[in-house]
Amino acid sequence: MAKEVLKKFGRYFLLDQIAQGGMAEIYRARLAAADGAGRLIVIKRIQAGYGANSEFLQMFRSEIKVTMGFNHPNIVQLYDYGEEQSQPYIAMELVDGKNLRQFIGRANESKQKFPVELAAHIIEQAASGLHYAHTFKDKISGKHLNIIHRDISPQNVLISYDGNVKVIDFGIAKASTNSEATRAGVIKGKPSYLSPEQISGENLDARSDVFALGIVLWELLAGKKLFPGENDLAILKLIESCQTHVKPPSTVNSNVPKELDYIVLKALAKQPEKRYQTAEEFQRALHRFLYAFSAEFNPGDLSYYAKDLFKDEIVEDRKLIQKLNDKVEQLLSLELAPAKGAAQSDSEATMTMRVRGANATGSREVFDMKAVEKVQVVQTGPLPAAPARPRMATNSTGSISIPRQSTAHIQAPKKGGRLSFVGAAAAVIAAVFVASELGVQIPYLSEVMDEKADKEASLVLEGDHKNAEIMIDGKRVAQGLPATIKKLPAGRALRLIVKSPTDQFERELMLRGGENRVLSVKLQGLAVAEAPRKQARTPAAGKGVLLHLQITPGGLPARVEINGEALSLRDPSIDVPLDSPLELVIDRPGFRPFRREFVVSSQQVGAQKEWMMEVQLEPLSFGFLSIRTSPSAEAHITIDGHKWVKKTPFQDEKMPVGTYNIRLVNDLLGMEKVVTVNIQQSKVINLEEKLEIRN
Repeated sequence: MAKEVLKKFGRYFLLDQIAQGGMAEIYRARLAAADGAGRLIVIKRIQAGYGANSEFLQMFRSEIKVTMGFNHPNIVQLYDYGEEQSQPYIAMELVDGKNLRQFIGRANESKQKFPVELAAHIIEQAASGLHYAHTFKDKISGKHLNIIHRDISPQNVLISYDGNVKVIDFGIAKASTNSEATRAGVIKGKPSYLSPEQISGENLDARSDVFALGIVLWELLAGKKLFPGENDLAILKLIESCQTHVKPPSTVNSNVPKELDYIVLKALAKQPEKRYQTAEEFQRALHRFLYAFSAEFNPGDLSYYAKDLFKDEIVEDRKLIQKLNDKVEQLLSLELAPAKGAAQSDSEATMTMRVRGANATGSREVFDMKAVEKVQVVQTGPLPAAPARPRMATNSTGSISIPRQSTAHIQAPKKGGRLSFVGAAAAVIAAVFVASELGVQIPYLSEVMDEKADKEASLVLEGDHKNAEIMIDGKRVAQGLPATIKKLPAGRALRLIVKSPTDQFERELMLRGGENRVLSVKLQGLAVAEAPRKQARTPAAGKGVLLHLQITPGGLPARVEINGEALSLRDPSIDVPLDSPLELVIDRPGFRPFRREFVVSSQQVGAQKEWMMEVQLEPLSFGFLSIRTSPSAEAHITIDGHKWVKKTPFQDEKMPVGTYNIRLVNDLLGMEKVVTVNIQQSKVINLEEKLEIRN
């Protein structure tokens, strides 16, 4: 269980201790700045008294040197490093989730097997991160660093509750930049996850990490250790005889298909030349298996599984973080108190701040909150550039609204009257400065997007009618086509009406959180662009639901039918009966014919009036596209004349073969970039793009 700390550490504020090793401590933390809780991070520091240990310091510095340049969605990001109070530290990304060992343990407690498709997906993502590390080049010289992790284990693979997979702890990684080689006779790594060549002391390469990752995959599928032993020596002997000891995971878990058995056993071959030669080969094999085994698999399924497995812990941890952050805000507010006897001159400003009562903090032995009702702050000259976010905006009266702290009133100076402007400007500059120091691009902007992503959506209406009036739920929201309507509520039915003097277009919509749906509207004569919504053959007395089909990849199919009834191609939706057999047929040029028999269960739907079903079409020939952008963006891709919008970063998205112009857009920052990509059959295209400010 996390241990409450609430202690300043340089420019950070430690919240609680979440782990402790032999010589290092791990804390959750935030910036030690007013209202600096926008981004929680992890502080890893050497314990007091161990700073003189040269071997441990070398490992710590090696981790910094190896990972400082990394930027990959499957590797934890390092933000900052330094030394404070004679303790070296690293500030890094906080992964809000659990490690794989905890996932395996919880699944065993629940008497359930780990889902095969999720196991394949997790290891595929981890392999992608490892391949990035294995092939990483020095940013200045361009030389390969020949990095090998050497400590891959379930504890060092983290899964966030949002379904992200992260490899951590490169503390004993081997790289060409390491100034100290491993001493003869010393084996680095956890005994149960060593490769045979690590045990025999041979020269290591990326295939050693492939073996270790194969062990982790076997254990995920089997739910138990592959190399158990009473002591380290017994474990090492089992690994040395792995060619006879290792059995297919299907002998333990009958849900594992033979195709996955082959992949696991190849990764666990004793001779390195018989394994996958790179982590990327391993990743590609798992990717091919995953979509052949489970064509409907969605990476978001991992998030649902994680949140269900640890639902109680998530709720309790959210409460704990809120409580700790409230205490920090209280303690930070008291740092504005003046020294006794301070005099006030003509150029001084007086600030009156109301703070909350004693029960809001657990640090009464340091601060007597009952005695503090008003604090007068005497400040010579302009206000200090405290690293606060620009949300602390000044208004026309010279007041600053301070979130979660009631209010503060600033009396303008007698000469000049510019204090409120200078203070606000300094606060803005300081916020940007702190962000850049952490290697984060304006965190309060990305935070705003993240907070609202699950609650809001956007609707892009295509068309050509300047006089069209656009209404949602009876409220006028825009005039003229085309139009983009943002900040629409997600997860509930919306009534869209687009009308002109001679025509009217109506549609009921339900948008998902973060979705950017594109809808074509044509007002011609007295007809609407879409065919009226069909209704499947519903029994007169039966209950029904409005079924929406989310067909990916984007593009218009030639035919969509449910029980023989044709659906609109641009927005395929239909009223269907509950608890009745349905048949879906989709035809689209360049894709395999799609047919599925299914039932929409009343137990699943409950009281909902609309239901979303995702459909993944399989291209006859396809490649894969991965895009990372700085900053994050929306990728607008036109496929078969239909727009498809997806947020970056994304990885290995299946795309039909062809040439595409992709528009990368961040409307909030006013940045974009257009790139052209040629998707080739079975090839992976990786794009890393920096957006540019619009002219």
